[in-house]
Amino acid sequence: MIQTRPRTRWVIQMSLMTVMCAVFGVWGWYDYSVKIPMDELGYQKKVAFSNVKSGLEAHANGEDNALQTAAQAVQAARQQLGASMTEDEIEQLKSVREEMNSQFKSEMQRAQEEGLVSVEFNYTAELGTVAQARLRWSLEIDRLAAGLLAVGQGRWARGSDAFANFVEGVSSGITAYQKFPVPNKWNRMVQWLFILCGPYAVVAGLQLTGGLRKKYSVDEDGTFHHPQGSWEAAEISDIDMSRWMSKSVAKIVHTDGRTVMVDDYVHQDADQIIGAIAHRLRPEEWTDHAKAVESNSPSEEVDIPSDSPEQD
Repeated sequence: MIQTRPRTRWVIQMSLMTVMCAVFGVWGWYDYSVKIPMDELGYQKKVAFSNVKSGLEAHANGEDNALQTAAQAVQAARQQLGASMTEDEIEQLKSVREEMNSQFKSEMQRAQEEGLVSVEFNYTAELGTVAQARLRWSLEIDRLAAGLLAVGQGRWARGSDAFANFVEGVSSGITAYQKFPVPNKWNRMVQWLFILCGPYAVVAGLQLTGGLRKKYSVDEDGTFHHPQGSWEAAEISDIDMSRWMSKSVAKIVHTDGRTVMVDDYVHQDADQIIGAIAHRLRPEEWTDHAKAVESNSPSEEVDIPSDSPEQD
């Protein structure tokens, strides 16, 4: 009996392709849905904190409308935050904020009065990484706007603890987000190239599992065993070898027209099975090793010297 088995080279190749495509797909999805939004949010924070600090410094130097300019920058950050979210995400953020206000109303009010820009509350919600960051940033925007208003109205003196906390919070924000560059508009489009690798990982994985399950064999009496069943030698009417020499693929044809394709690139010893069947059906065209029979070229005529003596 001749029996095939998956080629080790093909198994390694398809396994690596499956893993790599899966990694690229997950990587692209993570960058698209998490890293890029977080980077964009970090840049928004960097700009807003820098504008607030510039406004405070200009106000300290006696410049008119300095705080108003900073407040406009904070309002622009609020608009950018809303523009970066879908309608569902906006509604989710609104719902979570309302829930937080009902649970931590006094704590949030006290943090705002004390000039604390960044405050963590013991609030647990089923939010993703980006949604949690947007929630914190929306609360920080409110405190930045309230702090600028308090400074402008003179409720926070320059030597007060609230003013010192506010300036420290702004400076800490600049330090924390100064590394974020200007977002590149092509970042999301590039990630689609990686995301599209994900579906191909499924295709490659299915091809791998299918190739590992498939087995072909031929008995000594010519019976052909394949994943769909078994065909006796008399049931095999023909074999299509049109792609054998170029692709190492052959189709075995049943008497009722059904075909089974055997790929020598995937299955080791498939050439022996193909050779056995092809040689039995077409011995004048194929050898039992699935090699094309070389046609004999016409012999050249050779002058044979005559044994009889030449006559004068």
